[in-house]
Amino acid sequence: MVSVMRASLFCLLLMLMPSLAGASTPVVVSGGPSQVAVTIYRDPDRGDGAINTEALNSFALISETRVVDLPPGPVTIRFEGVAGGIVPQSAILFGTQPRERNRDAALLSEGGLVDAFTGQAVILRRTNRVTGEVTEERATIRSAANRLVISTPRGAEAVYCSGLNQGLIYPNAPDNLSAKPVLSMVTKDQPGGRVTITLAYLANGFDWDATYIATLAQDGKALTLFSWLTMASSDETSFVDAITSAVAGQVNRSEETTDNTGQIAGEAAGYLNVTAPCWPMGRTTSGPREPQLVAQAAEAMPMMSDDEALGVVVVTATKRESLKQFASMAVTAVAEKVGDLVLYKVPVPVTVAARSQKQVAFLADKKIKGEVIYRTRVDPFSYPEDIAKLFRFTNTKRSGLGQPIPAGQVILYQDGAFGRQLIGEATTANKTTNEDVELRFGEATHVTFELDPDYQGVGNRYVVRNDNPFPIRFELEFLNGYDAKFVRLPRGLISKPGKQVWSVVVQPNRQRMITYGEVTTTLE
Repeated sequence: MVSVMRASLFCLLLMLMPSLAGASTPVVVSGGPSQVAVTIYRDPDRGDGAINTEALNSFALISETRVVDLPPGPVTIRFEGVAGGIVPQSAILFGTQPRERNRDAALLSEGGLVDAFTGQAVILRRTNRVTGEVTEERATIRSAANRLVISTPRGAEAVYCSGLNQGLIYPNAPDNLSAKPVLSMVTKDQPGGRVTITLAYLANGFDWDATYIATLAQDGKALTLFSWLTMASSDETSFVDAITSAVAGQVNRSEETTDNTGQIAGEAAGYLNVTAPCWPMGRTTSGPREPQLVAQAAEAMPMMSDDEALGVVVVTATKRESLKQFASMAVTAVAEKVGDLVLYKVPVPVTVAARSQKQVAFLADKKIKGEVIYRTRVDPFSYPEDIAKLFRFTNTKRSGLGQPIPAGQVILYQDGAFGRQLIGEATTANKTTNEDVELRFGEATHVTFELDPDYQGVGNRYVVRNDNPFPIRFELEFLNGYDAKFVRLPRGLISKPGKQVWSVVVQPNRQRMITYGEVTTTLE
């Protein structure tokens, strides 16, 4: 009977051996990629506004090429140095088949060390602010949920409320804390050997923007356009010598790929959650004193300096007096079509540094034909708007461009007798080819559009006057789409989507008049 039981137990162990082996797969660490590509997508929700450097709400597609030596069978691969804002469920592995994946969110940081050593002994180091004398004593971390509390032989102490120059020294860094963001993947059964694999994933905390510098010709019939592409990263990982691109156009994203768990983990790793106010160090009438002290770890990652914070701009060209010299020296991105999107590829490898911005040129030294327009608008229920001054061109190769224009800010200059002068700023939405582009850069001067008080006929008569020493193109737009319409409009209007346009040239120190009827309702 005993021998039968032993045989049965032996058979059971044989059956369990594959599952037991699978529970302890070997671990292979990939310290970093040999090549990386970063494609940054623009935040579609901010319209033509500027990048919010305090909260980058877009994402990037990261593609990393790595070489690893794998033993046969299932293997756990630890990909160190991935983006801190990685969306784990978006990760794809090429070169070997994955079975499961996990984003290791425990980073070597203040918060991670305090959490790991809660209830354990550390060294409390104090520095006398007057004498500089340094003393050390053993302490035990008791609480780190909302404030850092320790106990010493002299009693309990809230470190952040003491006002002393002090810090904590830890005996080691726990194995479960990583100095770099890590993604772990378990492969399926594979033959092993040296393998070149590609890891691709989405990461939050990126954005890019376009800034245009335009110089208007003296006759107002053309402008020279130079553009900067600004790429921003709030991620803690730097991608060195990356093949870098920026995508213009809106991409639909599911809630699954907008997961920012990794980004939140990275941000939380940089500080302790100290929210409880301490007793003020001044008089009892003083307000709460801000915490001044932080726990320090031996050989922990250095804190980022002010100069390294997000907002530092790395410019890839040296400033020169003319845009032509700018264009000749700057690295210029090249546009490529990707479906309905446009990809601007930087032709040389560049470093997408952690918590930084980088600028490269695109649409460099483009001379575009167009026209300065003085325009006002009127709908059936309001008076004409103030007259705006804008430069309009059609985005075609014939006009000098014929490429998609990403949304961004436009800074407009004009050369004159006293050198180059700033004449206004404008914004543009995303524009594709064959579309009209209007850069509204200011309000009209020496041009008026007023009701004629002496007119006694039917309807209204308006007079446009040009007191400039040069002729102007003036346009009055009658807007459609209301429950009313204008009657007895003059002939010769130009029909455009949602409006009809009266367009005339007004000579210097001359005037033109337009008469149109009252508004009538279209409701039954």
